[in-house]
Amino acid sequence: MNFKQLQRRVERGETLVEGRLQQTRECQGRMTREWREAWTPLRIVVAGLASGLIMGRAEPEKALKQLGKLGSPRTLQLVSSMAGLVGSVQAAIAAMTAQSAAETADEAAGTTAEASAEANADATTATTAQQEPAGNTAAADAPPSAAETAPRPDRRQPEPHWDSQPSPAEAATELSER
Repeated sequence: MNFKQLQRRVERGETLVEGRLQQTRECQGRMTREWREAWTPLRIVVAGLASGLIMGRAEPEKALKQLGKLGSPRTLQLVSSMAGLVGSVQAAIAAMTAQSAAETADEAAGTTAEASAEANADATTATTAQQEPAGNTAAADAPPSAAETAPRPDRRQPEPHWDSQPSPAEAATELSER
């Protein structure tokens, strides 16, 4: 057997293993789905009652001793302290998430304010530049008309004169609004 044949044999073996792995994953997923579908609430209650009846009929003394060990004050103290620990960890995570969200919102507000000031300055410059060549200086001093101040119907789209990419916060806001 030469080297090329060994390589092909190894490649076939690897392909076979990958195929079996994929089949195993599919079978596991199917079994998990069917297992969950099989456990309806009625079946859960019936299984609990049946196991309780069997346990109580078989060895009630032993069952009571086991329940007594689980219901000891130390066990209850452990469970209550673990519940407090989990609650404090969740609160800490929520606080960190809220803080980062507030920082992101502040950054987005700052960027928006800068962009709006820039857009207003560009609009003012463009309006002034359009009106001055016509020789009408009185129109430049007049307040803007309703058509100029009305929001654009496609206000979600970026202004055409913006050349830079939006910040991640603005991009996320833009996606969430759609």
